[in-house]
Amino acid sequence: MSRAVVSRVAIVAPFVVALVVAGALALPAGVRAESAGIERVVTLGDSYSSGSGIHRDASSYDDHGPEAHSFDRSTRLGSSACQRELDETPGPRLARRLDADSVFVACAGAVIREVPAQVRTAGIPGDGSGTLVTMTIGGNDLRTDRDENWPDALVRCITSASCHRSDGNQLANLDDIRRDLLDTYLAIGDEYPDITVRVLGYPRLMQSDRWCEGVTGISRSEADWIDDQVDLLNREIGTAVTVARIRTGADIRFVSVLEEFDNRGACRFWQRDRFVNDAVFGDSFRRSQLADGTVREHWTDGPLNFSTASFHPSSKGYDAYFDALAGSLPVSLLDPR
Repeated sequence: MSRAVVSRVAIVAPFVVALVVAGALALPAGVRAESAGIERVVTLGDSYSSGSGIHRDASSYDDHGPEAHSFDRSTRLGSSACQRELDETPGPRLARRLDADSVFVACAGAVIREVPAQVRTAGIPGDGSGTLVTMTIGGNDLRTDRDENWPDALVRCITSASCHRSDGNQLANLDDIRRDLLDTYLAIGDEYPDITVRVLGYPRLMQSDRWCEGVTGISRSEADWIDDQVDLLNREIGTAVTVARIRTGADIRFVSVLEEFDNRGACRFWQRDRFVNDAVFGDSFRRSQLADGTVREHWTDGPLNFSTASFHPSSKGYDAYFDALAGSLPVSLLDPR
């Protein structure tokens, strides 16, 4: 870990611990110890919520969202290809278990500023009572010092040596992400004071042992650095969630998935042992809009076409996400008998 990362962890970690302890021991009176009955489960967020990684090919997903949603800033929900898996992802699975309605809005490529449009699209009724929202968000907002997004930074690590030592690869906007996340969670908690929100964290992607056999081009040091960056992002998400819960009194909680994904990263030698995919090749899809409003679909395929399933949870990874989500809820809610 670089000195800058060590310094940042040393500063941020005590602050997070203090907030978590305060949140656990001195919650406002409005925060409920247990959720009321859940009538609907709303899935918001980015590709880690929409199901990216379950299938190798974009053509295998249930849908890619409405045609127009990617082109109007007021209704933009994510990328032009949502890659939605409507059955195997945690939200729909939990809805079936609770005999609740599943409302699925998550979209691959979503960033923090698009969550308000997702919330509007979900049509959450009243004060949020009876609604459980689950989401992952923030990963697509990451930028490095050379202004690359996180997927491009990962590709750089695969195609160049010692990416962890380059100043240009360090994360540059974690403070902005924490601020924007806090504003988002506060808005949800203020508008829906009786809602239940579970913000799921991101797994450590690589999890090397002595080596990183599962990912060509990634050394152990690079793998450890990549996982350190995920830890830093999760700390910012957890901080924003804790502050929002304390300030709004709503049942908004961060759910770590580190335990469920432990020793199951992309570095594992055998694919069957990985809960996170390594580099995957398959067909991809996007939409574009012409000046006259016509929407065109573009499919790309080939033996070396980089699939967006790369470095996303596998089917087993989404099982782990489901376990973490279910484990964050009261047992009485999951099995009321």
